[in-house]
Amino acid sequence: MLNLITPQYYWPNITSDITEFVKYCSVCQLNKKRKQKRFGLLQQVPPTSTLFECISVDTVRGFNYYNSTKKFLHIVIDHATRHVWAFPSKNENSETYINILKQIFQIQVPVKLLTDRNAAFTSSRFKKFLRNYNFKHLLTTAHHPQTNGKVERVNQSLVTRLKCKVNSTSTKVPWTKLLESVTNEYNLTPHSITKYPPAYLLLGTLPYDSPIGQNNYYEPVNEARNLALQRTIDYHNKNKMRYDARFVDKKFNPGDLVVYEEFHYPNTRKLSPPFFGPYEVIKQCSEVTYEINKSNPLTKQATQIVHISKLRCFHSPDKLKLSHE
Repeated sequence: MLNLITPQYYWPNITSDITEFVKYCSVCQLNKKRKQKRFGLLQQVPPTSTLFECISVDTVRGFNYYNSTKKFLHIVIDHATRHVWAFPSKNENSETYINILKQIFQIQVPVKLLTDRNAAFTSSRFKKFLRNYNFKHLLTTAHHPQTNGKVERVNQSLVTRLKCKVNSTSTKVPWTKLLESVTNEYNLTPHSITKYPPAYLLLGTLPYDSPIGQNNYYEPVNEARNLALQRTIDYHNKNKMRYDARFVDKKFNPGDLVVYEEFHYPNTRKLSPPFFGPYEVIKQCSEVTYEINKSNPLTKQATQIVHISKLRCFHSPDKLKLSHE
C-alpha cells in the first residue's frame, strides 16, 4: 500500500500512518499470513527417571483398506524407556481405551497418563474409570503435536515399518498380523537418543534371539537407565534451543483480543482466511495455553483451550490513531 500511495500523495508522517492503518485493518489481520515468529517457547514433558512415571496413549487412523476390519492403531509408550505397546481395533471409543489401559495396568499403574483431547478421553465413562486409580491425567493442546512428541515420533516409525512389510509381500496379509513383529522390532532396536533397546531398559534383559546378541553387550540395567536419562535430558535441552530460536516469548492478559489460526488440510480451502476472530482471552491456563471465548463444536462448550502458537494479537480498528488526528 505504501508503494501504491506515495508516488501520488504526501502528508507528514505518511509512512507511519499507512503502516498503522494496515496494522489495524481487520481484513488484513484475518487474511494475511504470518511474517513474524510465532509465539510460545517450547514446553516439553520433562524427562522421566523411573518406569511408568508417565505413559502416553495415541491413535493412528486410516488402516481400513488393508485386509482387515480393524482400522485403528492404538499406541502406548512408556516415557522413561520408550517401550511401546500397540493394539489394533475397530473403533476408538472410551471402552476401547479402558480395555487397553487395563492390560497396561497389569504391568504397572503409571503416575501420569498423557493423552490428546479425543472425546473418548474426556467422556464421563472414561473419567469414572480413572477415579479407580490414583494417577494424574494430562491432556495435550489441540493441533499441537509437539506436546506429545515422543508418541508422534513412535507413530511415524511404526507406520513406516508397517508400510514396508505390507508392501514387500505379494500375499495380502492383514496389517494386524504384521503388527506384533513390527512392535517387537521397534522395542529390540537401540533408540537413537538413549542408545539402548526399549525392551532392555524396561525388562533389564533381552531375548536370546534378539538382533544384538548376548545380554552382556550393554551395561547393567540400572546404569543403562541412568545413562539413558542423561542422554534424554541432553537431547531435550538441545531440542528446546533449536525450537526456541524460531519462536518468541509472549504473554496475554485476560481481556486481550486475539485471532486464532484455524487448521486447514493441505490443498483445501485456498481462499478461506487463515485466521478467525477476534476472540477474547479469558485466562491463562499454563505457560503456553490460553482459554479464549471460541466455541468448541466437539464438546459444545462456549470456550476453548488453545496453544499460544496458534494465536496472534488483534489490533482493534476502533483504537487506530493517525498522526493528523
